[in-house]
Amino acid sequence: MHRKKWVALVIVLAVFLLGLLVEGIYGTYTDLVDHPGFAWEENVVSGYGNSKIVQLFVNGTISGQQNSAGVPSMTELLTEQLRRIEEDELVKALVLRIDSPGGEVVATDELHRRLLRLKQVRNLPIVVSMGSTAASGGYYLATTGDAIFANPNTLTGSLGVIFNLFNYSEAANKLGVHQYAIKSGRFKDIGSPSRPLTDPERHIFQTLVNESYNNFVDVIVKGRNLSRQRVLEIADGRVYSGEQAKRMGLIDEFGDLEEATRYALSLSGEKEAMVIRYADQLSISKLLFSMKQYWSNPDPLGLNRIWDRQSSPRLLYQFMP
Repeated sequence: MHRKKWVALVIVLAVFLLGLLVEGIYGTYTDLVDHPGFAWEENVVSGYGNSKIVQLFVNGTISGQQNSAGVPSMTELLTEQLRRIEEDELVKALVLRIDSPGGEVVATDELHRRLLRLKQVRNLPIVVSMGSTAASGGYYLATTGDAIFANPNTLTGSLGVIFNLFNYSEAANKLGVHQYAIKSGRFKDIGSPSRPLTDPERHIFQTLVNESYNNFVDVIVKGRNLSRQRVLEIADGRVYSGEQAKRMGLIDEFGDLEEATRYALSLSGEKEAMVIRYADQLSISKLLFSMKQYWSNPDPLGLNRIWDRQSSPRLLYQFMP
């Protein structure tokens, strides 16, 4: 057992030193993205020929934030992949596989606009394939599809906006902790967790939420060709199964990723095409940076991440039970 511990320690030390070596040669991970050695390689899933159908994956929470190791955000990576699709004349269709509860309003809207640009510039058909969850911002992106496939048990819906504020004022008062804000204007410390939220402040935040909500409704109206009144009836924040969503016109067909891909091929006008996925060629370097970050993590319990989410409120198109 003693020997095993030493072997594990040597491995950890080796990974740490390799991470430092790579960082010393190439810089941070953000620098690696711009390095000539960093490139997306195309993995052929099936099919043959010169034409391509790209399967693009939206997995997890939609965010525009890099992590603490400097790894690019989901929106940065997906935007880069969409740019490559736009520039590749051999790509004839896109299959967007969504397994996400949604995420940040701005990050979601940026990806949505990028997908619409792809349709406008290249006139590429987009077929959406929903995974286990495609809710809120995940559905926001799905509205760009010419067709939406889902499983009858897919969790979707949650059409709306949420804005969470963390407040510890009562606990602070009990502990005798006080925070004094010297401010230039009445609302400069709006949403402060150290005091109760006032009615005027609540109204301001509600106005922001309403604006984002109306934008969400507009996206569904245009993307799904539904009346605004109908969308307002179903966009009350509740979640729907795939079965329910189909009855409401929120999705088109039941089917998996393969069936969605076959439909994309039919929309492309091509008889045959290679189905490809993108993968970056520096996955080993990414692993080194991630492990280096893990072993040098000053917050192993993740408390700082929890605190950061609460102390930096954001408008969210996100399903949050």
